[in-house]
Amino acid sequence: MKEILYTDFKGIDGVIANMLGQDEILQKAMKRATLYKFWAEVVGKPFDEKSKPHGMIQGTTMVVACESAAVVQELTLRKKQIIKKYAPYVKPLNIELKDMVFDVKKWSADK
Repeated sequence: MKEILYTDFKGIDGVIANMLGQDEILQKAMKRATLYKFWAEVVGKPFDEKSKPHGMIQGTTMVVACESAAVVQELTLRKKQIIKKYAPYVKPLNIELKDMVFDVKKWSADK
């Protein structure tokens, strides 16, 4: 594996590209997986246990699986705040998060 020096650091994209090669699909998957890991920090308790990121639509809309309609309603009311809290995480990943869709049908009890 190539050693990455701090002087070579040009952002998270550069590190991911060096580690994974130039496979764009794999890079996109790694960025999204990294983004999803911050869900608990962004929404806080108890929503981190009752909802989880499920996927992305067209790279700008996050689909979130929710345990119940009540969770969907509460997160929908907080959507702008959640997107704003996600801003520091999406910027280094070069992901443009514009919207969120909350869906009960995507929920599965096993995380």
